Amino acid sequence: MIHIFLYLIDIHKNHPSFFPDRDTAFSLILPNGNTMKSKICQDNSKALMSYSNRELGKWILRDVLNLKANELLTYDKLQILGVDSVRIDKINELEFEINFAKIGSYEDFKNKSHEN
Repeated sequence: MIHIFLYLIDIHKNHPSFFPDRDTAFSLILPNGNTMKSKICQDNSKALMSYSNRELGKWILRDVLNLKANELLTYDKLQILGVDSVRIDKINELEFEINFAKIGSYEDFKNKSHEN
């Protein structure tokens, strides 16, 4: 099974003030204009969750990737869709935008981060 990860630990290491502190609510704006209340959570602030825990997963798996209940996400499906990661852009301290990123975008970001 393939997972889409937000590698938040890498973000915290290279851009420690990008996200608010753990458990601080912020707005996550979806490409359709809807906003969901979200926060960074778990040990080492390694996860992103929506306050309605199902909301973020529903948007990713059902609304964008069009997966049916219990359908596995494969890398082949991601290749067909042309995505393999999500991108989060900071608008201000408590507002962020999320969108899917084309294949290879995360590797490009990671390589640029290591160059700096």
